[in-house]
Amino acid sequence: MTDLQFTFLGTGNAFSPGGLCCSGFLVNGRYLFDAPPQTLSSMGTIGIDPNEVDTVVLSHHHGDHFLGLPFLLLHWRWKGRTRPVRIYGPRGTKRLATEIAEMVFPGVLDGIGYDLEWYDLEPGRPVCANGLEIEPLEMTHDSGLELCLGYKAITGGRRFSYTGDTIFCDSVVELARGVEVMVSECASVADNVPVHMNLVDDMPKVRAALAPEAELILTHINPDVTTGGLPNTRVAQDFKTYRF
Repeated sequence: MTDLQFTFLGTGNAFSPGGLCCSGFLVNGRYLFDAPPQTLSSMGTIGIDPNEVDTVVLSHHHGDHFLGLPFLLLHWRWKGRTRPVRIYGPRGTKRLATEIAEMVFPGVLDGIGYDLEWYDLEPGRPVCANGLEIEPLEMTHDSGLELCLGYKAITGGRRFSYTGDTIFCDSVVELARGVEVMVSECASVADNVPVHMNLVDDMPKVRAALAPEAELILTHINPDVTTGGLPNTRVAQDFKTYRF
């Protein structure tokens, strides 16, 4: 059976608490879930070639999850990319990303030497993305954004999920069902933030929704977040890889 490999480019939130990099991770070296601002820097630190990424899956359009994309497009334009790449995200992803990229790096999409495809995702409409099956679910996070998504995914017969940013809601429970690994936001130990989950109030409910043998990985954290003694749970670290 194919291994599941999660490599974290960062584990912090938009405030980079304690110097943590903003949260984003690669699955099996190919599938990038969220594109934090320091994506290129983190890949350089870890020793990952950005040209090996063939699929980007964005949960929502907050800057700490999205603003690394213009830098990836810059790298791909000038650093020899020839392989096709697909970018998936909530509706409006292509418009927003291309507007920002062209404003900050004019001409970055002119004469590119690779095929670039954009896909807007809608809840309840699964897609196949370069061998990765993804099922989008609507999450409850920021009503000022048009749509925030979490994902159930399958690759090589292995099942995992990612919450993106959200409060605890029915979609979180659905993401936990039937997966082997769940990557969940856990923004603080006990802060009552109305758009995020925390360790004390929410993670026991997330853990209970998972199968006992499933793994829970916490990200989008403050530095003081721990596992809280929850079984089969770990706190992700910047630049670390976890294999299952």
